[in-house]
Amino acid sequence: MVATSLLAIPFSIIWMMLTENPSIGGFVVGFVIGFAILYSLKLENIKINARRLPNQMLALIVYTVTLARDIWNCSVDVAKRVLNPSMPLNPGIIAVRTQDPDESDFTAAFSAHGITITPGELVVDFDGSHTMYVHCLDVEASSQNADAAQLKRLKLLRRIIGRD
Repeated sequence: MVATSLLAIPFSIIWMMLTENPSIGGFVVGFVIGFAILYSLKLENIKINARRLPNQMLALIVYTVTLARDIWNCSVDVAKRVLNPSMPLNPGIIAVRTQDPDESDFTAAFSAHGITITPGELVVDFDGSHTMYVHCLDVEASSQNADAAQLKRLKLLRRIIGRD
């Protein structure tokens, strides 16, 4: 409950920025929304320690920036493919390892979210909790960097939840 409350604070700050309402009321509304979202995710796996909190917040920022960069780059690539019919489409499905056996489904779910939110790739199935199948617009390009991107994503997610 403490972890959920602490993690709801950034939600409230983002809420105030998005609504352009920097007031106590805006903070409270953002906090309640953030708390409800985080509580519904059942974040009991996240461990908050005062010594680790700066590292966790830094990992969250790096993950967010990395995800935003990936979304931008993939959006540009998909737009180029749509606007230029001569660019090859080589659609297919690749298998991506999701997590270590001793981890929770939390990291797999957020990792799948990170893949699905990027244009041109979509998680279509899970095989247990250790492999996910990703549909790609260009199988060759995606398969070349899928494992490295997944390892980086999992490393950041582990740092965020305090399991590094």
